[in-house]
Amino acid sequence: MSLFGNLRTSTASTQQSQPAQSGSPFGNLNSSQPPQQSSLFSNFGAQSKPQASGNFFGGLGSPQQQNSSAEAGSGAGGGGGLFGAPTITISQPPSTLFGQQNNTSTSQTFGSSLFMNPQSPPQQQQQNHSGQSQLGQPQDGEQSQGLGKPSQPAYFDSLLEKGKKRSIAANGASTFWEVPDLQLGLGDIARKVREIGGIGTQATNERGADTKAHYLLAASGINPGSTRKDLNSLNTYKSTVGSFQQPTDWDPDSSKYVNQLQQQSTLKMIDDGLKRAQRDFDAYLEEHVDINWEEQRRKIYEHFGLTAKGGSNHDDTVNYPNLGGSGSFGRPSQRGRRSTATRPGHATPNRSVFGNSGMQKSVIGTPGVGSGSATLFADVADKIGPGPGVHDDRFLREKQSKFAEKVQGLNEARLQERAYPVLHEFADVEGQPGGESPSQLIDAYKALIEIVKEDSNTKSSSDPDAVKERQFADDYFDETPKSFKAMNIRTRIVNGSRKCLEKQFYEQVEQLVARNPREANLGGVPTKINQVRAYIRIRNTRRDLALDGTDLQTLGDDYCWALIFFLLRSGLVKETAEYVTSNATAFRALDRNFVTYITSFASSSDRRLPRAMQDRINAEYQQRSRIAPENSLDPYRMACYKIIGRCELHKRAIDGISQGVEDWIWLQFTLAREVNRVEEVAGEVFGLDELREDVRDIGQRHFSKGSEGFGGYGTFFFLQILSGMFEQAVAYLYSHSYIAAVHFAIALDFYGLLRVSDFSTSESELLAYNIKQLPQISFGRMLGYYTRDFRSANVVAAVDYLTLMCLNADLPGTLGKSQSSLCHEALRELVLETREFAQLLGDIRSDGTRIKGAIEQRLKLIGLADQEEFLTTVTIQAASVADDNGRTTDAVLLYHLAEDYDNVIVIINQALSEAIAVDIGQEQLRLQALKPRAPAQQGQVQQQQQQQPEGSSLSLTSVDDPAVLARNMISLYNANALYYRKIRPANRDACGVLLRMSEVKAKVEAGQWTEALDIIESLSLLPIKASGSIPLIRSSATTFNTLPPVISRNIGPLLLWTITCIGKQRQILRSREYEGETRREMSEQLLQGAKDLMVFAGLVKYRLGESVWEGLIRCGGDVGAY
Repeated sequence: MSLFGNLRTSTASTQQSQPAQSGSPFGNLNSSQPPQQSSLFSNFGAQSKPQASGNFFGGLGSPQQQNSSAEAGSGAGGGGGLFGAPTITISQPPSTLFGQQNNTSTSQTFGSSLFMNPQSPPQQQQQNHSGQSQLGQPQDGEQSQGLGKPSQPAYFDSLLEKGKKRSIAANGASTFWEVPDLQLGLGDIARKVREIGGIGTQATNERGADTKAHYLLAASGINPGSTRKDLNSLNTYKSTVGSFQQPTDWDPDSSKYVNQLQQQSTLKMIDDGLKRAQRDFDAYLEEHVDINWEEQRRKIYEHFGLTAKGGSNHDDTVNYPNLGGSGSFGRPSQRGRRSTATRPGHATPNRSVFGNSGMQKSVIGTPGVGSGSATLFADVADKIGPGPGVHDDRFLREKQSKFAEKVQGLNEARLQERAYPVLHEFADVEGQPGGESPSQLIDAYKALIEIVKEDSNTKSSSDPDAVKERQFADDYFDETPKSFKAMNIRTRIVNGSRKCLEKQFYEQVEQLVARNPREANLGGVPTKINQVRAYIRIRNTRRDLALDGTDLQTLGDDYCWALIFFLLRSGLVKETAEYVTSNATAFRALDRNFVTYITSFASSSDRRLPRAMQDRINAEYQQRSRIAPENSLDPYRMACYKIIGRCELHKRAIDGISQGVEDWIWLQFTLAREVNRVEEVAGEVFGLDELREDVRDIGQRHFSKGSEGFGGYGTFFFLQILSGMFEQAVAYLYSHSYIAAVHFAIALDFYGLLRVSDFSTSESELLAYNIKQLPQISFGRMLGYYTRDFRSANVVAAVDYLTLMCLNADLPGTLGKSQSSLCHEALRELVLETREFAQLLGDIRSDGTRIKGAIEQRLKLIGLADQEEFLTTVTIQAASVADDNGRTTDAVLLYHLAEDYDNVIVIINQALSEAIAVDIGQEQLRLQALKPRAPAQQGQVQQQQQQQPEGSSLSLTSVDDPAVLARNMISLYNANALYYRKIRPANRDACGVLLRMSEVKAKVEAGQWTEALDIIESLSLLPIKASGSIPLIRSSATTFNTLPPVISRNIGPLLLWTITCIGKQRQILRSREYEGETRREMSEQLLQGAKDLMVFAGLVKYRLGESVWEGLIRCGGDVGAY
């Protein structure tokens, strides 16, 4: 049988069938009973009968009652092959492995090939069957004869094929597993048996080492034996095609060799470009992407409950066994990475964070009108009140603008060390008509004025009455309640608040008297006592002085006790004492001890009576209140006793007198005293802390979420300011009017009456508490968010607000440093966001002199006294970002301000090189011009603006032409040796060459061919004067490889321009009427120069672009260079 040929059909014959007497592991040895062995792959073409026998690749037959259907194969006698069509067998005698038994049935075998054989319909025929090897090799009874007759040619083809395969295997070109042989001889079978035996021995040896693994897999429900069989069944044979490559025949055609070389060079250039781009991208990420993985990991741990939320775990290791300190997340390897601590614009976490920010959240937020609202803070988002409507936007913008002017004046006064009445100024803005702000906000400013004793007439900070910046910080930040400083600040708050309420009441008295002159019947001299008398007359006329049926005592024409009460209510204690003393005889008739009481009360600095007098007045008050008949006591008399003697402190209210909210509040502050609680009687202790508890209770009852209570949110805010709850007051007001809250916080912080929180511990909360449960405000974040409304339009005002963050830089410990760093980070974000570099960081005039920016003018206020530190931080960081974003003019200005002049030239060279590379006739490259300054906002530069022509910019970098920018900067640097020495010679020379190339491009565009050729010749970049000298041309090609990239990238366009100029100039010479010898020589020289340029282009062909080369071929042909 041939391996690929068709089997010959034998004639029917009848033979005796005998049972098989021998067996082999590769074939069916005994067919007396149907074997159950199956094929490795499947029974290709098997009929619906049990499988009788199988070989290595397919089943050999399916005998049932000695009738079987052969599998597909290429062997004779019904042998099963790998892909062949099946052979239909009617009856099958038993066979042996090597000898053919006597056949008793006839069979007919259909021809088959290795890959495809059509299957013939089954017929009643008998087949002469023979034994088979593992791969279906037929063996006859002689062990050397095939199934067919010796005269069949297919048998010799099979022998020849087997000989070739054995020779290849003997030479080591293939292995058994690489070449799936279909027939094997005795030697092959013996070798295969030895291999199988070796595999079995090896498996037996390895089984002992794998015993534990088998037990482990078995315990998990996995059968190792079946699993291994499944895995082995996935193995595929290697391709029979050799891995070696046939050597290509040598081709004498040089053009093919050049094309092949060009392709290899192109592929190498592409590969180098990809690798270079990958390296540049990796370097960019290393330098610019700086993510705090530690902070990200901490947040994830907090999210999944692995650490306590808000915990300050700054260690480098994590105490969790499953996470470890060297986990793959959160700890990027720093091995081989350049440290950013020494790079300009990068700072360590322990110093000012101008440079790369270590904060995961922006300090100033994203800009947007109306986006500074309270919803940015999580703790006030659920308490936000009804804000102003859309129709108030214009008013709010005007209000913000006026507040910004006041804040700018505050910073200017701080720079000049002048006193600035910030509370008075802010109160004036808040009191302007047209808004919806409650009147209690103005009252709150007045209360603060009384607390800090601010005088609007004081101009110099050296005046003794001037309130200095952060004057009360030491007393207010003292966390020891019983210390002298803490008691001093609480006493100041109590006295200031009481005095504010008393002044407010007296103003109401004057207003009521002025509105009702007939009822008041003031008359005489309008003294303060007469004003109060007139007020009493008005209330008496309106019948609201006392309850009906109440008997009020009189002294002459006055209700004496009512007059004393309202004088005390107005804070006129001295006038009260004078009135009682002037009527001492009459008062002794009414109450013999009251004159003594009021005199001692008025003369005391803290409005306290001596202990003996205090006990006596308390006894009298208790006696009168118990034994006096109903409605027989003057309620104003009992009120005066209660105020002067602080009687019944557990009942801090007055019966029988109509009172408003302000009257009740005043009574609380009148009764409150800050004393040493150790020496004070327990029943007489009532100070600011107890008063604050009452205010908190009022807030929870009447001013909870969704309820404004009586008087609106302004009333409760006013209560909090009066009681010294400044942090809570700012947080409460922020949810209703964030503009007012921000400026209250500024005023409080300016005088040191506001506790601020650390930025890292209060990222999403406005109001926080420290470990001693003292309130703190996120002052820096609040200011940063507030500037979102206007910093895009008024960046200088934003600088003024952000500068105020450094008010808290005087705090002790790390808190003060963190506040300073927060200010620096906010200014850095402002610079990078707004790109107002000229206004923020400074500018340069045409003569090179420098104009200070808004930040530099406020260096004294932001804690950066060293200009060098300032320049090496925010300026270089902003310059790097501007350069990365392609803003050339911004980067040039910033690097110049940072005194990095060499980088200025590098950026200019890059921009100029890109501009030159633009093809002639296309739109030229234009730079994004620097934003012009607004000198009207800068008092120091108004004179310079007047000297400049109208409409011109002060900035030297406010140009959009790269060539003009390069000329401006290089001329500035060449005129100053200080600048010149800091620039590397290579960059200076490259800038000069690029400027000359820019001139060439301009000459070519203008059609000035001769001038362009002269400039090109002076550059000495092209062998235009080589006169056919190959060494000179090669020298120019060698020099080309050493040129800087900014110049070498434009050699191609320069070649095009040169050949174009040569062609145009030769046309001009030929078009002239008279052609002399000189003109002929000039034309020949130009032609020779063009030829030299074409030779030069051929030498550097692979470094020129494809478009440039095509243009050179076209231009060279037009000129006649080849």
